[in-house]
Amino acid sequence: MRPTLTVIVDPADQWMRRAACIGQAPVYDEDASRWEQRKARERCLTACPVLAECREWARRTKFTGTAAGETLLYGRRRGHPESAAS
Repeated sequence: MRPTLTVIVDPADQWMRRAACIGQAPVYDEDASRWEQRKARERCLTACPVLAECREWARRTKFTGTAAGETLLYGRRRGHPESAAS
């Protein structure tokens, strides 16, 4: 059985309830296959109404996995360390 991403939600992060990934945590975590990561990014970019909030959250929490249509390592786009400054 695969581990499931567990996120402790801050009350300020109520936007998560509107995210396209709700209920799909395993394909967004750091252990997802490349295929799952690609599908997760596609879902983010085509169906998610909260990309800006998600991107800010991922950077603030130093998230590793797929968020806001990007594959992240500690809140930064993999291979793009300069992107954390934006």
